[in-house]
Amino acid sequence: MCGIAGLWQLDGAAADSTVLAQMTARLAHRGPDGQGLHVDGSLGLGHRRLAILDLSPAGRQPMSYGDGRYWITYNGEVYNFLELQRELAGLGHRFGSHSDTEVILAAYAQWGRDCLLRFNGMWAFAIWDAQEKRLFLARDRFGVKPLFYLLERDRFAFASEWKAFLTLPGFERRVDWSTYITALLDPYCQEGIQECLLQGVRRLLPGHCMTVTPGDVKIYRWWNTLDHLVEPPVGLQKQAERFRELFEDACRLRMRSDVPIGTSLSGGLDSSSIVCTLAEIGRQPGGARERLAADWQRAFVVTFPDTPVDERAYADLVVGQTGVKAEYVTPTAQDFLEHIEDVVYHLEGLDAGVMIQLWALYRAQRRAGVVVTLDGHGGDELLGGYVSHVLHALYDAGRLRRWPGRYLGLLDTYRAMFRDSTGSMQPDRPLGQLVAETNAWAGMANRLGVPFTRPARPAGVASFLTPEALALARTPEPPYIWPGDGRLGAALYREFHQTMLPTILRNFDRMAMAHGVEVRMPFMDWRLVTYAFSLPPGSKIGQGYTKLVLRQAMCGLLPEPVRTRRDKLGFLPPLVQWFQNDMKSWPVTAIDAASPEIWEKQTLREALSLAAKQQGCGWNFWSRLWPVLFSGVWQKAFVN
Repeated sequence: MCGIAGLWQLDGAAADSTVLAQMTARLAHRGPDGQGLHVDGSLGLGHRRLAILDLSPAGRQPMSYGDGRYWITYNGEVYNFLELQRELAGLGHRFGSHSDTEVILAAYAQWGRDCLLRFNGMWAFAIWDAQEKRLFLARDRFGVKPLFYLLERDRFAFASEWKAFLTLPGFERRVDWSTYITALLDPYCQEGIQECLLQGVRRLLPGHCMTVTPGDVKIYRWWNTLDHLVEPPVGLQKQAERFRELFEDACRLRMRSDVPIGTSLSGGLDSSSIVCTLAEIGRQPGGARERLAADWQRAFVVTFPDTPVDERAYADLVVGQTGVKAEYVTPTAQDFLEHIEDVVYHLEGLDAGVMIQLWALYRAQRRAGVVVTLDGHGGDELLGGYVSHVLHALYDAGRLRRWPGRYLGLLDTYRAMFRDSTGSMQPDRPLGQLVAETNAWAGMANRLGVPFTRPARPAGVASFLTPEALALARTPEPPYIWPGDGRLGAALYREFHQTMLPTILRNFDRMAMAHGVEVRMPFMDWRLVTYAFSLPPGSKIGQGYTKLVLRQAMCGLLPEPVRTRRDKLGFLPPLVQWFQNDMKSWPVTAIDAASPEIWEKQTLREALSLAAKQQGCGWNFWSRLWPVLFSGVWQKAFVN
């Protein structure tokens, strides 16, 4: 995993190596192990190296292949590179390194753009064809690795993070206010659209690639999950057996590394499944663990002692069963105050409120010498792990008249997902009210004679914005449409490909790479993704559980209290408690820095008054105010 950058003077002028070096230097945190540049007339490629596979000089980038015809700068990992290397060697290709980078180059020389379909991994790369004078850029299927570009009249630039563009001569830091306001109103919308917070900067979307020539730029969508669905086995038991096979192989491939690896262990189902599966792989014969890291039995646990969001007790069960070496990380309010500007700078986004625990987690991993971590992202969006997913399933059950069997079972699942500060299970509202709501969604309330009243929701950030600012917001067109029947499938498909998960991937990429740590995600293996989207809804949410097929697949591997745990906690710091104590004054300072032209000052003053008095300032209050707080920090970092 690395940082990449490039500059092409479309007017034919020579690429300035000094400018290219400055762009690349802005990404030094992504690759602390070295820097490389390649200039070919008007085209320049830059690279910051995080050495993971082939630590020798042969693994350096930009790397060439084919007698210098092809040059690449690459961020990511192709986990099946050993298998591809053997196939390509049989076709006559020869290799001078032991890295996956050279395999990508050989695959592109052999198969062109179609090579992407053969890769199992995460990537953002640019390949320069010096003979055809063509630049090819590609991003992985689900957008694990970032890639931004800037197309102007006389030049084309790209980079892993758009902060690299701030070094370009003549680049103006102008806010794209339409995108900015839209991102304030919906923090999960940004990663699914091309537009960014600064004018002119564009995001290459997940599963897309592009070709650039002096006279033309073309963008293609090379991956569509719907084109790769499979026919799953019949019955939950056989489905779970196949899921376990795919998941184990996804973990095995992601253990390939020439440096130490670890795991971020929360105590939840997803990360616990990874730790226990790695331990199972470690017990297998050596041939099943080709190119396995020598040091891999380490777990890092974020803990918040004496708070309702602490999950250490569950993590300790996994540590005890697997024997991994655990390191416990306890982020504090002081960490937040000292590093919030660093967090916003690296995130490049407006929703930095709950990132400080990630910052502390990956800082601890790097200090411990762990460069690669296998984490559990994607499991919730893939298999229906959120409370909202159970509500969608309830709607579908009501609409399809599956009463009372599946419907009442889903109500029980919903109730069990809530836990109060004492650890007991509590729904967020009475069962009778929930029944009324879900039946109303399904158009059944009148028939059942149950009155329906939708609960009031707290006003969002819109109440702080001026009417003029609100008028700039837009509703992004959703390109990811689930063709099947039911709200659950549609919600999972969109959240996985466009909204929730892409945002989470961005957050973890930026916070890990800020410390030079690579995050690998077994749940994001494309084979597992296409298999999961082929499963029926009842294999995901059913029998009283969310993520049912995963729980069934982990029988005998996970500690039973973890496998059968039904409550749901987000990976969040205790910000409410911090704001009530050590961070009382920070909100006032942050709001003073916010851009005044878009905010309703009187409404903000009233909110700050409540904050000062600590009246009604719970989670909903602060989550509503966070976009205001962090917009000021963002503008200080990137505009002012």
